[in-house]
Amino acid sequence: MGAISSGGGGGRTIFLIEEDDETRTLLAGNLRSYGYRMVTALDAEDALERVGSGVTRADLILMDLVGKSAGDGLGLGRRVREHAKYDGHTPLVVMPEKYGKDVEGTEVNVAGNDWIFYLGEEPHRLKNFLARLLP
Repeated sequence: MGAISSGGGGGRTIFLIEEDDETRTLLAGNLRSYGYRMVTALDAEDALERVGSGVTRADLILMDLVGKSAGDGLGLGRRVREHAKYDGHTPLVVMPEKYGKDVEGTEVNVAGNDWIFYLGEEPHRLKNFLARLLP
């Protein structure tokens, strides 16, 4: 089961779904340093269980799933958002594991508040992108 941790002064909560232990720890630590509170899930099943209990509330869902396509991630994220009864305004951000150089450093709004974010090499891109989604 993932851990619920609070930190920083931002007051906004990100629900991070990340299967890789090392990446989850690193990403959650970075997001905390940006001032976000974190709720983490180990995988899709854990995420659905957490939101199904009604206890997990978040301002944004962030998914970085190993070996999954962007489309698979969007589908799962939408299921999590619906299962949690979050409104359609809760941003969903999927970060694909693999992508081509042609999309590196970009973000794509695929529908409503659903995004695919291609990290690239600039370290503060994620921080700036999340600040735009969660002003």
